[in-house]
Amino acid sequence: MESKKGKGRSKIELKLIESKQARDVTFSKRKETLFKKAAEFSTLTGADVGVMLFSPSGKPYSYGSTSIEKITDRFFEWKLNNSQVVDQADWGKSNVFQAFDNLREEMQIMNEKEKSRKVRYKILHPDSEIPPDENWLEQMLALKLRLEKIKKVVRSNILAERSKFDLNVVPEPDEGESSKTH
Repeated sequence: MESKKGKGRSKIELKLIESKQARDVTFSKRKETLFKKAAEFSTLTGADVGVMLFSPSGKPYSYGSTSIEKITDRFFEWKLNNSQVVDQADWGKSNVFQAFDNLREEMQIMNEKEKSRKVRYKILHPDSEIPPDENWLEQMLALKLRLEKIKKVVRSNILAERSKFDLNVVPEPDEGESSKTH
């Protein structure tokens, strides 16, 4: 009896799936696989794992081994507390614009989180005043300090460039001075 040889697992070309229905089915299946792999990774390594993604229609999905909010908070807290490590990477690229973009993005995320915190508080406590979030204020202060540090480095670099001059070049004397001898 001859055995049939099928294709088995063949590689698929990675490109956007044209059919919207096929794309939605693939998204759903691969999302579940991705979340399952994240759970396995967390179980095997003991790491906190978080995955966030948006469907093609814009619907958000997330998986967190603890909670996605705790994981993202921990991530941003580490980033803020280790800003020197992040800053060194930014300066190593010598790209001040990238450092500014990183700060801007962090600030936008923090502002969005603060807005959603206020909305949740208003829903849960409609008749009470929203208390300030001390953690948010501290994080904003940390971002401001990082911004000041970047500005200081930029200013010193500009001043250093302006004050550069070549000591080996002797200025030419004015015409009236060259003919006079003392």
